Amino acid sequence: MLPDVVAEAVDCPEEPWIGPPEPGDLEIRFREKSPHDFGELQVVIEVRTRLFPSRLEDKQRRVDLLCERLSGANVERLGVWLILSEGAWSQQ
Repeated sequence: MLPDVVAEAVDCPEEPWIGPPEPGDLEIRFREKSPHDFGELQVVIEVRTRLFPSRLEDKQRRVDLLCERLSGANVERLGVWLILSEGAWSQQ
């Protein structure tokens, strides 16, 4: 569920969502909360993606959409960070 929800939330004219994410479109990793972490949230989802003007214009709507779509995931305290960065990406 998470890959589709993230892909939908970051969809924009510059990088349109054209269906389920394919290899290389998303990288999702999970880790347990460690004793060094601080905060009351059970789960924090951090989405990093390229900065485009259309994403910048409505970034709050995008994270609200993610939270709303993930509300059925049976997690009491969930937070979402959307980090828009200038940069380039390559992978092998």
